[in-house]
This record gives sequence, C-alpha cells and structure tokens, in this order.
Amino acid sequence: MTARREQLLDLAEQVLEHEGLGGFGVNALARAAGIKPPSIYKHFAGMADLQHALISRWFRRVADALDAAEPSISSFAAEYRAVALAAPQLYRLATDGPLDRAMLEPGAERAAMAATLRLFGEPSEREGIDHHRSRLAWAAAHGLVSLEIAGRFPPGTDLDAAWRALAGALSG
Repeated sequence: MTARREQLLDLAEQVLEHEGLGGFGVNALARAAGIKPPSIYKHFAGMADLQHALISRWFRRVADALDAAEPSISSFAAEYRAVALAAPQLYRLATDGPLDRAMLEPGAERAAMAATLRLFGEPSEREGIDHHRSRLAWAAAHGLVSLEIAGRFPPGTDLDAAWRALAGALSG
C-alpha cells in the first residue's frame, strides 16, 4: 500500500468520525485532503474500495487488540468494546450492512476471527467446524456496543456492569 493511500485512509477515518456515515464520501475526503475528488480515484477504485479498506483496518485493529489481550472472556469484551468506542463511526461502517469479503484486504477478517477463536479456546477456522461460542460472543458484544454507541440505554444505566454481565454469561 502506498504511503499516500495510507495518509488518505488516516484522513478518511477522521472525516468519517467527524461527518458520520451519512456525511462521509469521496467529496468529503477530497475536501479534507485539499484535493479534487477525481484525485481520490488514483488511490481507490471507488467508494466501495475506500470503505472496504477502512473496514479491513478495523478488522486488523480488533485482531491486534485481542492478540495483545489477556486470554480471557472479560478481556475479549473489554477489548471489543474499546476498539468500537474509540472509533464509533468506523465501527458502524464495519458492522452495519452487507460485507463484500472479496473487497477486504486479504486475511483482515480472518485475523480478527482467529484472535477471537484463540481467546475462546476454539480450533482455528477450518471447513466443517462451527465456532458457536466465538460467534455468540462476537454477536453479543456487537449488540451491546451497537446499543451503547446509539445511546439506546436509559440515562444512568451502568454500562460497565452490563459488560461484566456479558462476560460472566459467556464464561458460564
């Protein structure tokens, strides 16, 4: 990946977080970069390519956080939440809506899943093996953090306690 593409991805993350999903696009990125929109296409084939490059970064970020975490379910919950809350609009981009896996950076999604499988003591991904605990944990963490990001909990809700309860339920 070129250094300029990486710079544009860094800037794209900032624009995404500032503008939200609805305001994010090639034009917004070009404005922030001080270039004309067609210049973005020197580095990205289109909006879908840009989005999937960002999604790939998010998967790598999750993988790195989980790989560095203590191998426990509470660490999984804490790290998943921390990565999501650090860049909530990127999280939404990565997890809301369909995913064209063919457009992802090779190995990005697999790295995040492999880290999750290790934390849950499930064998690495192979055809014919289900990873029920890891998928359940991922789905439960996704639901909880998505509601947190959306501000859907009543005022005064102890979200830390909710996350501890999730980790406890997944441990049992």
